[in-house]
Amino acid sequence: MATPDQTLNKVEELLAVGRGEEPEQLLTELVRQMGESALSAWRADLLKLIDGFQPKRKKRLLKLLDQKTTNKPILVREPVQSAYATDAPTDIVPGEDAFRSDLATLSEKHIFQWSTHYHRLLPSHFNHYLAHLRSESTAERYAESLRQLLRDHARDIFSKGYGYQVEQAGQSQSAAMQKSIGGLSRFLKLPLEYYLDRSLDAVDRASASAVRAFFSASMLGIVEGYNSVSFDASDGTNVLPQHFDRIAHNLAFLTPETATKVVGLVARDAVAGQCRRVLIPLLESLDELIRQEHEDYFPLPLFGLYKGPQGRFEIGVRPPSSVMSRHLIAAHAYMSSEYATPHVLEQARATDVALVVAPLRPDSAAHASSDSRLSDMVVRVGEDRQEVVDTAVHAWKRAIYELRSKRSPVVQYNIAREFPLQEPARQKFHHVQRDSVRNLLRTYERQNGVKLWCSVRRSGKTTACFDLDFKSADSAIVPQTCGTEPIPGGRLFYDRVSETLRAQDAIGNGFVEAIVRECAPVSVENGQRIVFIVDEYETLFGHLRAATDQSQLLRYTVVQPLLNQLVEFARDNLLVFLGQQPGAHFILMDQNQLAPYVKQDSFPLFEHIVGKRTRAGEFGRLVSKILADRCKWSPGFLDALHRETAGHPFLTANVLCVFVDWLIERQQRLRGLRLRKQHFRRFRERKLQLDEMAHCSDYNFFQEATSQALGEAGYRTNPWLYTVYWVLREMSKPDGDAPEFAIPLADFAGVWKRIPAHGPLPEPNEILRTASQANFLETADGQVNVKIRTLGRLAASVRPAQT
Repeated sequence: MATPDQTLNKVEELLAVGRGEEPEQLLTELVRQMGESALSAWRADLLKLIDGFQPKRKKRLLKLLDQKTTNKPILVREPVQSAYATDAPTDIVPGEDAFRSDLATLSEKHIFQWSTHYHRLLPSHFNHYLAHLRSESTAERYAESLRQLLRDHARDIFSKGYGYQVEQAGQSQSAAMQKSIGGLSRFLKLPLEYYLDRSLDAVDRASASAVRAFFSASMLGIVEGYNSVSFDASDGTNVLPQHFDRIAHNLAFLTPETATKVVGLVARDAVAGQCRRVLIPLLESLDELIRQEHEDYFPLPLFGLYKGPQGRFEIGVRPPSSVMSRHLIAAHAYMSSEYATPHVLEQARATDVALVVAPLRPDSAAHASSDSRLSDMVVRVGEDRQEVVDTAVHAWKRAIYELRSKRSPVVQYNIAREFPLQEPARQKFHHVQRDSVRNLLRTYERQNGVKLWCSVRRSGKTTACFDLDFKSADSAIVPQTCGTEPIPGGRLFYDRVSETLRAQDAIGNGFVEAIVRECAPVSVENGQRIVFIVDEYETLFGHLRAATDQSQLLRYTVVQPLLNQLVEFARDNLLVFLGQQPGAHFILMDQNQLAPYVKQDSFPLFEHIVGKRTRAGEFGRLVSKILADRCKWSPGFLDALHRETAGHPFLTANVLCVFVDWLIERQQRLRGLRLRKQHFRRFRERKLQLDEMAHCSDYNFFQEATSQALGEAGYRTNPWLYTVYWVLREMSKPDGDAPEFAIPLADFAGVWKRIPAHGPLPEPNEILRTASQANFLETADGQVNVKIRTLGRLAASVRPAQT
């Protein structure tokens, strides 16, 4: 027989996919079987689930619960009048009613759950609309329908969200506005990711035009809806121009007609005028280029960035599919002549920018005309708008011709090196959904306490956790980092703690709870369970340790009360620490009330199922992004690559950079290229040898990190990490022809004894347990294995840093 928890989870899953009858039956049966004490214990959970049913089912379930409980009045909330309850327009397109219904469900049950429910429900409707946007006879009607539906939905959800933050959650208008803008950015990200994905398949003029029309209608509708929201004394029309930098990158993907409309909604008069004068003609040149192209290539933008301090828009257009290069054809548009200096123009030429569109000062104009290469790429904005468009089209064509003229029968360009490992602004255009992280969190959906999720550096922890929905089941998810914030307000908790330590102010009761609620990107109802995620937790506890070393007063006024309040918070909520290694929370151990509650788990690397085909699974999608679909590969190749990197994203990209260089070195033919297991085996035998890796600059980050960890200073700083890397080093040294990366479990203590000790080391059993939970090692079938072989090879190839 299923437990109440299992039944509630099943009901929740069925409700999430729109089922009604079956979950009602399950919940009815459960309530009838439960005694009074069980009903009392589960009452809050039952009420939250019942609130997700349709009115009639909800009424029946509440009546049953009322009959089963005595002297416990149930508050029945009146249903909120939905924006979708109005009469539907008579001139609707096929599929519109279904889309409207699903949007209503999202608004009423799953508001702001972008990464789960929105991500699951929207693509099928987007597919339907995109198919009809390909046809000239239906494109206009479907674009208008899409715009109106997303407009109404945006107005509905952002009105609700802001109203709740201010009226019920007690947030300041400023804090509520910041969360609202954050929600708008995440909403716009959904159609943009869809556009980027479908752009890869746009191989004819109709599909290229359709995908641009899709995103244009989507963004215009969402922005129009947001603009019509009333924010107390202001409205969206006044709010959006204050946050132009947050959404301006989306303009790169619009048609010029739509961009003109959107600019009028999101920019102040001066900025809007500059956009119309400079950016719109650049977008018009792309439209003209698409109209003139006769081959199977249509230049769609795949990258957009606005740099306010430099007054520059950057647009990257996909190269022809027949070219191995994934290097985007770049264009820059400068908003004002003050930014387009001779030095800036020279920088653009040095970085292979195809064209620069800008108003020019006399000195910049003279400099551009004095050099033939500059004069070919610089498009001066003047009075004749059509001349600007025509000159830009000519520059685009020249860049495309140069790429096509470089076609080669062999691999000549390293596409993997274009993957933006070190460029956060570009990473959002190469995003991979991490279902494994959501599944890990779902495991603890109804649990409270303190969890520690550990993994090797650069495992994608920060990105994955900030990509989680901010609402899940009956919980609010609040991600924070103690490192570089990925979103505005993303390190507010750490900043507040740091300010308190600097000011040496004693913290009062409710300090932690208040800050967590302030950090929450969505509304948190009173009594609602919170999942609070603290990334780079080592930094937080390192700061607390340093503060207590400096001042005993801070120990008793700030640090110890903070630890106690974290324990109190975790009794009713879930607290998750994220980092590389365990043990950072072991401070003030004579009175640390938090440490005994912390339970460690492993943070998942990119998942892979052996034998899965190209794009199936997280790891396959990651590899697809890194190689930009420029070559095909077999499941055997993917298996071999995963066996080497274990799905570590950063090291996977490093290895693929070296692999493509190897293809270039051996003059691998492009025609019919399909990467197979044999390719990777030969590459491993040649390029993953220790002497080769020791001199390969693609591994610079981990070479330096590993070298420092292995040195004597590394021991003094972090004995645990020092020990783990020495274990990897010893297990990855060649024994005969090649390292085995595995030893019998019984031999592990012998490896530990070979570590050069500068003092006491963590015990072998502790290292085995914690390093396995942090993705350094794994144990199976009586063996201890190096989990990430590339990391083991690097540990064996570098010299320990000298003090």
